[in-house]
Amino acid sequence: MMRSSENNETASDEGSSENNETPSEEGNLETIDSLKKELSENKDKLLRSLAESENTRKQMEKIRIETNKYGVQPLAREILNVVDNFNRALNLKDENNEKSLEEGLTLIQKEILSILDKFNVKKINALGEDFNANFHQAMFEKETNEFEVGKVCEIVQDGYTFHDRLLRPVLVGVAKKSNENNNDKKAEDDENKKNEE
Repeated sequence: MMRSSENNETASDEGSSENNETPSEEGNLETIDSLKKELSENKDKLLRSLAESENTRKQMEKIRIETNKYGVQPLAREILNVVDNFNRALNLKDENNEKSLEEGLTLIQKEILSILDKFNVKKINALGEDFNANFHQAMFEKETNEFEVGKVCEIVQDGYTFHDRLLRPVLVGVAKKSNENNNDKKAEDDENKKNEE
């Protein structure tokens, strides 16, 4: 019978060791639980951060669209004053007062140029300058002695820059060598030949 009590003790020892966890295993389970909780918190933070980033992107896109749509509103408001002045000038025309009409149109032109300047739209000064394909568009070449060859000798239409970008090129005539000089030289050569004969 002793044998059976020994077997019982051995069996009870095995059963208790299966149910009782060692302190190191208990610590591992706590660490795992802690890591799972931390992982869950970090995942939640990441999802919130991604949602916030997406909301910011959508808000920036909305601002960009509104800026494109309404960005010219200050310019449009300024132009309305010019339209009013044109209407006043046209009403003066009916009164056959040409001098007043001319003065009115000159004032309107100054006002428009002032508005453009306010919005950094600058006129390109090209007359007498070297032809520059970045700012000038050649419409024709013109024989002239007033300007050096390759210089802008005539403005067909003004050009403008907007801040540092070309808004519209200046349409220009470019000076080329005058045939007058060639004709004078040819006439001189012809006269010299006659004298030699």
